[in-house]
Formats: sequence, structure tokens, C-alpha cells
Amino acid sequence: MDDLSFEQNPTVATLLDKSKKFANAEQVKKILLLNAGAKPSDKPATEGFPSAERMAGLLDRVRDAAHYIRDVEDRAHEQEFRTQELLEQVRADMLAARAQVQAAEQRTRDIQTQANALIKSAEDRARTAEERAEAAEGWLRRISEAIESEFAPGSEEAVAITSSIGRAAVA
Repeated sequence: MDDLSFEQNPTVATLLDKSKKFANAEQVKKILLLNAGAKPSDKPATEGFPSAERMAGLLDRVRDAAHYIRDVEDRAHEQEFRTQELLEQVRADMLAARAQVQAAEQRTRDIQTQANALIKSAEDRARTAEERAEAAEGWLRRISEAIESEFAPGSEEAVAITSSIGRAAVA
């Protein structure tokens, strides 16, 4: 196909080169070739330059192909722009999510620190309460032992206490 005479025209050659970038480049070539009155396998006419009517038709087809290529390029640029916007939004969302995760992790660490402090404080209070309870039990044992030794059964103090308790119960 490269040996067709109209491919030597710089505009047509440029359009054909641009058309190679797109998935339907072969369709663009066929449009150009068919509208120029040539078949893809035809050899160039040896009679000379194509007729004015044929060149006008070719020019119309070249314009149509150029318009089509511009539309495809515009859509590609728009899609690329949208893709870039989406990528930027995804990046921003990821940064925001990362910041939220870091903030949540920091809150978790802060809560853990507070919980540890509360647990230590509760353990200290429990230890102090146990020490106080042990001291109170010790004093109660000593008091009990003192009462038992001072007011042994059969002693005058024990008899007096028993009789006063009995009178209080009757009254």
C-alpha cells in the first residue's frame, strides 16, 4: 500500500501515520483508499495525475478522516484527563485514609496508655487496701487475744460482763 501515489502527499501521509496510533487504523486506510477510487491491492495509475473529481472526493475523505482522527484524539485526551483526575482523587483519598489510620492508631496508643495508667492505679489501690486489711486483721487478733486473756472464763470480769449482758437481754 505504500506505493500508492496519493500517499506521497504530505497531508495524506501524516494522516495515515496518525491513524496507525489507533485501533482502527486499517479502517481509516481503507476509507482513504476506497474513497480515492483505489483498492488496497491496486497499483497506481500510470496515466498521470488523478482527475479533479477524484481529487475532490479524496480531499473530502481526507477531511473526514482528519475529523475522525481529531475526534478520537480528543476522546483519548478527555479520557486521559479523567484518568488523571481519578488518579489524583484516589491519591487524595489514600492520603486521607492513611491520615485517618494514623490518627486511629495514635488514639489507640493513647487509650492503651490511659488504660495502663488506670490499671496500675487500681493495682496500687488494691495493694494498699490489702495492706490495710492485713493491718486491721492484726489489730483485731491482738484485741481478741487481749479480751480473751483479760476476760478469761471464770474470771470476775467475765462473770460481771455475762450478768450485765443477761440483764440487758431481759430488759
